[in-house]
Amino acid sequence: MKNSVVFLFMLLAVHLQAANPADSLLIARLRKHVAYLSSDKLEGRLTGSRGERLAYRYLIKDFRKNGLQPSGSSYLQPFTYQAGKKAKAKNHCLLNGVALQYEKDYFPLTFSGNGRARGPVVDVGYGLVIPAMNYDSYKGMSDLKGKIFLMEISTPDGDNPHSPFAPHADLLQRVNTAHARGAIAVVFTNTRTDAEDPEFRLNRNVTDAPIPAIFVRSERWNQLKRSQINTADLRVDLERISVTGRNVLAYLDNGAPYNVVIGAHYDHLGYNERGGSAYQGPPAIHNGADDNASGTAALLELARMLKANGIRENNNFLFIAFSGEEEGLIGSKHFVSNPSVKTESINYMVNMDMVGRYRSEKGVQISGTGTSPAAFAFLDSLQADSLVLRTAKSGTGPTDHTSFYHAGIPVLSFFTGTHADYHKPSDDAHLLNYGAHASIVKLIYTIILQLDDDGKLPFSKTQETDLGAASTFRVRLGVIPDYAFEGPGMRLDGVSEGLPAARAGLMKGDVVIRLGDFAISDITSYMKALAAFKKGDQVPARILRNGETIEVLINF
Repeated sequence: MKNSVVFLFMLLAVHLQAANPADSLLIARLRKHVAYLSSDKLEGRLTGSRGERLAYRYLIKDFRKNGLQPSGSSYLQPFTYQAGKKAKAKNHCLLNGVALQYEKDYFPLTFSGNGRARGPVVDVGYGLVIPAMNYDSYKGMSDLKGKIFLMEISTPDGDNPHSPFAPHADLLQRVNTAHARGAIAVVFTNTRTDAEDPEFRLNRNVTDAPIPAIFVRSERWNQLKRSQINTADLRVDLERISVTGRNVLAYLDNGAPYNVVIGAHYDHLGYNERGGSAYQGPPAIHNGADDNASGTAALLELARMLKANGIRENNNFLFIAFSGEEEGLIGSKHFVSNPSVKTESINYMVNMDMVGRYRSEKGVQISGTGTSPAAFAFLDSLQADSLVLRTAKSGTGPTDHTSFYHAGIPVLSFFTGTHADYHKPSDDAHLLNYGAHASIVKLIYTIILQLDDDGKLPFSKTQETDLGAASTFRVRLGVIPDYAFEGPGMRLDGVSEGLPAARAGLMKGDVVIRLGDFAISDITSYMKALAAFKKGDQVPARILRNGETIEVLINF
């Protein structure tokens, strides 16, 4: 590692406020980067959009200006993925000759196949075939071929997640079963009071069914008599949305055997075309100043500093601005699967996501210290003047370092916490704490130099946060988890007004330890619990607040 005297000297230079002209220049450059990347001109930097193009051109120009070369033949690494579907012009539905209005009265399910179906309707109940339970919705039915199946969307126990029917309630599976029995289309209904209508969402990438599948909203059955439906004429006309995003890669070659990846995602939510916003209102630009123009600005400045420092480090540096992070870490996953350098040459990865809204009560959260415990041990006792530092061992979380962790690469991720403007149009440039932002950049720079050894860091697995543990939720609690909290329980980093948590009196800083019958030990167990509830449920919850246990009632 670098000489400890050099390290201590540099560490003393990490100040929260500008202490010299160099600090003032760093702050000015950070302001400039964030102001442009989060301007309305870039329209929220949605992956694959014009705003993304403007952003990556800005990044490439800055890398070039500071003498960074491409990693490979180009600064750009394109990747293409499916971002759901969109409706084309020829969707229609008539039941008994009555025309239903698209989206208002009915909608195609995300997995629906395309095509037109006309013919008689047969009611097949729940469309369930469960031999182990001796349950068969089709028992005694014949002459089903070529008909349109009318099917209840829930189960004989409604939406009850603890029902023995629940593991067999998958809609695509039921449509495939219907197709095997001769169905040319499926019309789903919901006529139960203990079941919820599904959301109309086409922004998921799913496997297509072999036949059209639509859902008729429950309100429509107040006007139509389900038992009297005997003919249908419907057409589903959906087009897959193919999106091409681009990672931006720049390289500082020191002739070393190992590479350090320094990354930040530069995409954001655009106008919320593909979901993810915490904002409820008409379409608006989500500028994403903190998320993640702040991390991208830090990336640019670290590249400049490492290039200009006159030191030939014992590692090469690969700077990556990822796109597609907001839609599931797509860009970083693509890079890990298609790296521009050999995976085994990557020493460790540094990630910066939301590093612009420093507050002393949250501090700078450094995750991943357990992914190479001996190498990162100094971080647990590190002091950086007036920056408060908090460390967490886990190598996973809701941002791009997770992709590298799963490839067996040590990671460090820097984060200053969520806030009331997270994933809202109000996340604007003037709200950032640029003095602390500059200090965090210098802190990361110092840590990188402290880790600059001529050997490779060993990798260790840590407890993982499985954010995909439950894929579907019928309710929202309305909280922002503290991802750096290591439990037990789930600490709240924020509470959204007007949603169940706020109505129940939950507050920022509370630690949720039980929801209904579910003990909450971490974010994963919270997500699994949340998937079990539906609208209308009243759920007792137990929380810790300032060392005291409090019981509240959540009304979903």
